[in-house]
Amino acid sequence: MLKKITIFGTGLIGGSLALALKRAFPGVRISGVDNPDVLARAQKLGIIDVTGLEAADLVVLAAPVGEILGLLDQISKDSPLVTDVGSTKASICNKAERLGLNFVGGHPMAGLEQSGPEAASADLLRDAPFFLCPLRSAPAAVERMKEIVTAIHAVPHVISAEEHDRLVAQISHLPQIVSSILAEHTASHKDLAGPGLRSMTRLAGSPFHVWRDIFETSGFLPNELQSFIQRLQYVVASMEAGNLDEIEKLFKR
Repeated sequence: MLKKITIFGTGLIGGSLALALKRAFPGVRISGVDNPDVLARAQKLGIIDVTGLEAADLVVLAAPVGEILGLLDQISKDSPLVTDVGSTKASICNKAERLGLNFVGGHPMAGLEQSGPEAASADLLRDAPFFLCPLRSAPAAVERMKEIVTAIHAVPHVISAEEHDRLVAQISHLPQIVSSILAEHTASHKDLAGPGLRSMTRLAGSPFHVWRDIFETSGFLPNELQSFIQRLQYVVASMEAGNLDEIEKLFKR
């Protein structure tokens, strides 16, 4: 039973996780660490109970990847369980292992283009895949994290950090880049577009400061982009050759 939780970062994901944990573990005390303005808003919204670093049963690092790498240095080796919600895992898990932390890399596949505690919701993570990347040095910790993830009604998936980064480069990071490119390409006529374009470019509203660290630490994204470019070139060649049967196959997937 969790009694005390400390969350570094009380914006959209950290705030949503805090609310989900409060619902799953009634009476839990959640402390937030963030800049004073965000903390004040999160406390007013009932996302956190107190501010500041406290000894806790669970420590959650809910910040951009670059900040998480720095925050790991502040975590005590005596912390019973530490996790994060960063969108790339290899660099974070490698450092946590070097530091000897009782750590499980985490990544809930949920989000919005909005940010901040005002966008947080206890239901954001419901039914969402939640990747868990165990360390070789802390194998038992992943079982506890599976219990916690299940308690908040997310769906745990245990996977290595490297395999995680390879997978999310394709299913998360590539769509973000494609959405942003499409938004830039169609910007001059966006007011004339229908719901199809708006749906496809929704991700383009995501804050770049979050994605900068992801792009810097995603070693698999360039290969995914090259593969995608090859598919686009194949479509162009098929159109130019009048071979619409090949393009039809794309519509049947």
